[in-house]
Amino acid sequence: MKPKVWHAVVVALAVLAPAVAAETGAINGTWSGNWTPKGGVPDAITIEFRQDSAGTVSGKFLNPAPMEFSKATFNAKTGMMMVEAVDQKSGKHYKLEGKVEGNEIKGTLGADDATGEVRLIKWTFFGR
Repeated sequence: MKPKVWHAVVVALAVLAPAVAAETGAINGTWSGNWTPKGGVPDAITIEFRQDSAGTVSGKFLNPAPMEFSKATFNAKTGMMMVEAVDQKSGKHYKLEGKVEGNEIKGTLGADDATGEVRLIKWTFFGR
C-alpha cells in the first residue's frame, strides 16, 4: 500500500473509532437526578445502565428502591431509551422513557398510576 493511502486509512480509523465507541457506550454508567410526579414533590432517582458489545442493555434502579430492569432498550442513533422494573416489596411497576443527550436523560417516569417528568445526569469520574 502506498504511504499516502496507508496514512489516510489510519487517519480514518482514528476518527471513526471514538465515534463508534461513544455511540455503543453512551448509556453505560450511573445516572442520578429526580422525578416530579404530577401534583407531587420531587423525588430522588438513581439508575445504573450497562450495554454490552452486542447492544444488549441491562441495569437496575438503585433509588427509589433497588430493583433489576425487567425490560430495557436503547437506540444509540436516536438516543431513545426505555426501562421497566417492578419493586418486589411494594409490587409497584416503574417505567422510564427518555432521550439521552450527552450526559443527560430527559423524559417521563411512571410508577403505577403516578407519572411525571424525570431528569438524570450521568456521573463522571476523572483520575486513574
